[in-house]
Amino acid sequence: MIELDGPITTFKPLHYIEGPWLYKRKGWYCLVYASAGTKPEMIEYCMSTSPTGPWEYKGIIQENVPNSFTTHPGIIDYKGKSYFFYHNGTLPTGGSYRRSICVDYMYYNDDGTIQKIIQTTKGVDPIVSSKKDKKKSKNKM
Repeated sequence: MIELDGPITTFKPLHYIEGPWLYKRKGWYCLVYASAGTKPEMIEYCMSTSPTGPWEYKGIIQENVPNSFTTHPGIIDYKGKSYFFYHNGTLPTGGSYRRSICVDYMYYNDDGTIQKIIQTTKGVDPIVSSKKDKKKSKNKM
């Protein structure tokens, strides 16, 4: 989505502080963001059937991250799985301004709501390319 046909609308989600991520999945728009409900930040979200709202607050999906007062979301669906990207400060010499990129699996409930993100130190399994993927990649070059 690069633009909307119509007037600009604004709203401030509950506990919103920064770092919004908007995406559409199965007819629902999800607005995921860093929240100021407590310090350090957490990730909370709202859902709507329209990119202009009305938005319904759904709650916290990620608690505080280790060794960083801030966190920001990024979400993609790839090869039938959903991935949640964020950052923390757990690597050696890490901290709030020396952040590490993390990725964990993201799961949904039957109604489309997001399950709490389980932060791991392992991350996700490597994605193995198939022969079909490699052939597509060569054809694009």
